[in-house]
Amino acid sequence: MLDEINIASKELAKGAKMLSKHCENCGFPLFERDSKEYCPNCKSEKIVSILDDKKINKEFKSHDITYKGKSEVLDKKIEYLFKKLDEETEITRINEISQAICALIKIKKYT
Repeated sequence: MLDEINIASKELAKGAKMLSKHCENCGFPLFERDSKEYCPNCKSEKIVSILDDKKINKEFKSHDITYKGKSEVLDKKIEYLFKKLDEETEITRINEISQAICALIKIKKYT
């Protein structure tokens, strides 16, 4: 049991997030870092696509907004995140905000 706690604490110290999901192979809690879900116990890894094209298209089709409206919303969110990024000093938050900006830019590209 101490080994499992040691493994989990090392992952958290590296900046990984412990998820509420568990490994299908060994039942250990999954962690996420750099858009990858993985199990540090049995070393299984699953790359998570933040921007699944089907999800993006489905999401935008479900809302009745024009292309111009979507673009304006995305521009506002990107601008807001850049302001937050400029003010942020914590490295993990800088990384999270940067990933969110990249995701929004990709979404904008596909709309």
